Amino acid sequence: MNRTTTLWLAMLAVIGIRVLCSFGAPPAEERAAKATFLERLKPGQAVSLTEKDGRYEIGMFPENFRPLSHNVVEIGQDFVVVRDFAGVTDIVIPMYSIRAIKILRVGGK
Repeated sequence: MNRTTTLWLAMLAVIGIRVLCSFGAPPAEERAAKATFLERLKPGQAVSLTEKDGRYEIGMFPENFRPLSHNVVEIGQDFVVVRDFAGVTDIVIPMYSIRAIKILRVGGK
């Protein structure tokens, strides 16, 4: 093969690979934009925490229902850290150990 043919084949290969990669996983920004299970929780938010059968239920209440048993300290991609009311104990809860996030709606809103 001469150099021109090799150059064209290399360019076609690069273009083909780029086209195939564009159909792959979405960019990180698009993946981060999707709603997640833990999206409803915010750092500093007061929550109630109950353990049932080795799994946790997190209860969210309106702002006027304070103080509750725990506050959300940190929210990771697959975990939540909550601190007890006294500020003594932090609990790191992996997502697979969360049974439910319950939201109390008051006043029909």
